[in-house]
Amino acid sequence: ENISALKAEELLLQIVNLHGAESLSFLVDNVQSYRDVAFKKVVESNTMNNLSSSQLAFLCDMSPSTFRRKFIQLYRETPGKWFTQKRLERAAQLLRSSDARASEIYLQVGFESLSSFIHAFKKAYGATPKQYQKS
Repeated sequence: ENISALKAEELLLQIVNLHGAESLSFLVDNVQSYRDVAFKKVVESNTMNNLSSSQLAFLCDMSPSTFRRKFIQLYRETPGKWFTQKRLERAAQLLRSSDARASEIYLQVGFESLSSFIHAFKKAYGATPKQYQKS
């Protein structure tokens, strides 16, 4: 194991000596890409959970402000707006595909109260969940 690590280090030093330090930029890009994938995995696996940005930041091993900046960089939206949009999309899908009522759905999609769910749904879709389901 130690020999493998030394050989890898030796190889990297040889590449830098032959081609310059910028030739290793692909390693930095791959590490950043891996971190972005890990970040997205945490975010998207918790879409319907009612976690705060601070809790998500903790799961991503980041400060809340770093989490917010990274989120906006990757999703082009604030966490609050993005999560609300995804939850409402899921609620609309459930309303279209089942006979479930809004009072049964709002908790499934991560809203804390029925009234806030109905208000947000009406703002996004121009109709209450019941009206949306009937149409």
